[in-house]
This record gives sequence, structure tokens and C-alpha cells, in this order.
Amino acid sequence: MERGYRLIAVEGVDGSGKSTLVENLREHLSRNFRTEVARPARAMTAAFRELAEKGRPESVLYQDRIPPDFRHSAYLLETAVHFRYRREQFEHADFVLFDRWLQTWQAYCDEVVEHRDWMSRIAATTPEPDVLLWVRVDPETACRRLVERQDRWARIYSPAQLHDKIARLCDRYEKAMLDTRPGAVVLDGTRSPAELLADALDRVTEKAA
Repeated sequence: MERGYRLIAVEGVDGSGKSTLVENLREHLSRNFRTEVARPARAMTAAFRELAEKGRPESVLYQDRIPPDFRHSAYLLETAVHFRYRREQFEHADFVLFDRWLQTWQAYCDEVVEHRDWMSRIAATTPEPDVLLWVRVDPETACRRLVERQDRWARIYSPAQLHDKIARLCDRYEKAMLDTRPGAVVLDGTRSPAELLADALDRVTEKAA
């Protein structure tokens, strides 16, 4: 289906600088263009935390209590809902930025087991991004940033456990991105936010040419 806006999706593991890049892109593009931002994991994550974590110790994580394939299904639905119910907002924009895309669910969740055909049909309704930016970073850098910002994972896990978790996620991102067609634009997440923004803007312009 044709659309009047450019769809830019940004991917990356926790600590990669992905969300900072999305916010910097929004701020820069909004100076001259109508820009919308979507964060498709936020609503379901908040619901899962309310259901599985509220009133329990901080060490209790919803990821350990809610089956990963169920979370995968819920996130797919939430992404589809953005395009169905924010359609008018999106169509009035020049750029729509998505903070996370479908590869997130491949990296962070197991494959959908139940109702797979139905979920595949839902995923197929999601349009292809004009540009998919992958902020790629090594586990050491991601862990250091999570510790610096006092992320919950950094408070719960030991340094070794945190590194193992992030390293596994980085490996899963490698596979998810390798399977992406068309290929993602790879950005060096170890660079400063200003350098990362400049690189992303160059790639977005290059893709538009």
C-alpha cells in the first residue's frame, strides 16, 4: 500500500544507543519536517510489568514469568495496531520513526508457537521500512552504558551475568539482521550520539536519492 511518508525503523540491543538516536533524529527532522515517533513495545511491556512484577521484589522480571512466544505475539500485535489506529497521524507526517522493529522480537523472544499462521499474517500487514537502521554495538560497550545509566538489568544481574545476557542478545541480533531482506543499514553504535546522528542522516538521505 502506498504511503505519503518515509518510514524509518531503528533497531539495536539495549545499551546500543538506539533510543537516543531515535530522539535525536526526531529533534533534527522536526525542524523542517512533520515527524511522528512510535515505540511499539511500550504498551505491552507496561502491561506485562503491571501483571508480573508489581508488588514483587525488583529481581522478579516479567521476562521470566510470561512465556517468550506469548510476548512475541503481543508485540507483533502492538506493532500492527500502530499502523491501524495511528494511520491518520502517520499520513499527515513526512517521517515516521519506529523505535524498535520486528527483529527485536526475534532477538528478545522465542518464535511464536501457537497460532503461528495467524501471527504470520499479522506480521505480513506491517509495511517494509524505507530505511532500517541497525545500531550495532559490542556487548562490552552495551553493558558499560547499562551500568552507567543504572539500568534495572545492571542492578539485578552480576557483571558476568549481564555480559552473558547482552552477548546472547547481540548474537541473536546478528542472525535476525542477516535474515533481513532488504538488508539493514549498519551503524557503529560505539560512536558518539552526534556522530551517530550524522551517519544516520547521511544514510537516510542516501537511501532517498
